[in-house]
Amino acid sequence: MRRKIILSALCFLLLGLFISATAQEKTYKSQPVAEPKQIDAQESDWAGANFANFSKAGVDYAVAHDNNYLYLILVFNNKDGLSTAEEAGLFVYLSQAGKKNKDTGYHFIRKTVTADEAILRLESYGETLSEERKAQIREKKMFVFYEGQPVGKKFLAELKKISGQKFEPAIFRCRVPQSRRAPGPAAQQSGAFQKAVFEIRIPLRPSPALPPLLEPDRPINLGLEWGGLTEEMKRDLMARRAAAATRATGSDSRMVVSGDEPSEGGFDRGGGELDMKNLPKKFNFWFSLVVPAK
Repeated sequence: MRRKIILSALCFLLLGLFISATAQEKTYKSQPVAEPKQIDAQESDWAGANFANFSKAGVDYAVAHDNNYLYLILVFNNKDGLSTAEEAGLFVYLSQAGKKNKDTGYHFIRKTVTADEAILRLESYGETLSEERKAQIREKKMFVFYEGQPVGKKFLAELKKISGQKFEPAIFRCRVPQSRRAPGPAAQQSGAFQKAVFEIRIPLRPSPALPPLLEPDRPINLGLEWGGLTEEMKRDLMARRAAAATRATGSDSRMVVSGDEPSEGGFDRGGGELDMKNLPKKFNFWFSLVVPAK
């Protein structure tokens, strides 16, 4: 009996060492760069970067940094892996090492706003705009912002405390080539998916009044999340469900809906029954990240 206990304890110890060693192997070390990266959704200045892979979605990613910013690039190699990232955006979370909380993060989504909304947004970052500058902005009716909207209870609470003070936003660019479909037998081939790229820049310290988002040589857990139903798709799905329920009630038959999770489903199979297996997939993954000190 004693021997069995000793052997069991030894097995648990070895398992713990194995898990610890595996976790250390998976820690990604950000690469320092001498020049700031151009945020243009191009891979040209990422040559030689230490790319890793999230195989479930077919995404290659790399991380770099300088004294002021953390840079992240995501290369989507297939349409299923991209899912609805272009329409619904992409979330990046910065959590404590070993945890997966979402207290601090950004939602990177392209937003089209009016001139007045653009003015309010710029002023919220602590910029002082003269009346002349506001008039120049209003000459253009609409503006497109490629920014990371802060998310997370902790992060938003900190930002509320410094409202009106200088705050540097995180920014991004995305490149999603549009598939071209030619008439005739070659249509499918001409519409083949070409890789999409998201490039992100996060200030290491968004404001002098805030603590840095991470510290050199101190690991964090970085989480990425995207895909699933867009708000428009959700409204469409609810409308289709309601219509299907009405048809089922009218014909005194049962409506069968399988799978309540967005990642399990689709829309209409043509017979009034909702196909819940073809909806856009939702992806998320986390990895340990460390920014080496100089």
